[in-house]
Amino acid sequence: MESIIFRFSGTVSNADAFAADFGSLVSNLRVVINGETCFDYRTGYSSGADTTPGQFGYFLNNLGEGLAVQDVASTTAVIYYARIPIGRNLAPGVSRVEYTLGTIALENARTGTGSVEAWMVYNDNYQTRLYVGPATSLTTSGTGQEEFVVRVNSSEPGVISGVLIQNDRDTDADISEIRLTSQSDYSMETDYWRYLSGDLFNGILFGDAGVSATELQYAQISPGTIFIPTFGLSRSDELRMQITTTAARTVLAQPVLVASANAQAAPAQTQTQAVRTNTAAAILDRSGAANQ
Repeated sequence: MESIIFRFSGTVSNADAFAADFGSLVSNLRVVINGETCFDYRTGYSSGADTTPGQFGYFLNNLGEGLAVQDVASTTAVIYYARIPIGRNLAPGVSRVEYTLGTIALENARTGTGSVEAWMVYNDNYQTRLYVGPATSLTTSGTGQEEFVVRVNSSEPGVISGVLIQNDRDTDADISEIRLTSQSDYSMETDYWRYLSGDLFNGILFGDAGVSATELQYAQISPGTIFIPTFGLSRSDELRMQITTTAARTVLAQPVLVASANAQAAPAQTQTQAVRTNTAAAILDRSGAANQ
């Protein structure tokens, strides 16, 4: 099984039931296959009042372009897709796939009706398996830099491809700097991390049917949320960070493990993915000429 596609469809009583991104209403999603937890995501905060990209859609679209998309044709008829790239080889016979989905109430006391469909995508040629385990939380002091040890499930194969950091509210200035101890000698401002991840290059797309019924909106940030690529960091230790905050909040960190078939973690904590930069190829890709 390559992935699971969740299709949300329904109707809300008024256009102000949520301000912009339907994904902002999702608070948690857990997927269990044959008793094994594969995906255990929860948001730092959920708010239908935000006019900015929600944490749920932001996270999925960092795992793959277009994994979370809203149909913006209507402000009251809601259609939203979320695709989870599970990557599991199912045993012969009948398999059991379970999911637990949490959502918050609509804004302004509005009501709505709808349904959630789960579609299985089968592909014999999938190359990786995904594991998103429970997040590690840290209650910050808000007075400077603190150590943050992020727990990684030692029984799961694979390398750490990235880590999602989420504040418990949409005040982006609460987190000012982050250092990945294994990969940097210095703390870097959150905007620097967003530059490195591609967010600042209008790298975030989200739906807002109140602004446009024909296209998605661009953004540079999902407030209080940062996804940091770790380039296949091996797991000889927990993921260690230093985080600088300006307010006493609860911050979540959720590592993303990616493995190929029968993968084993390397013995030393080093980057295992080469980042090959090619300006000529980048220009070609941006122009679209290579696709003609």
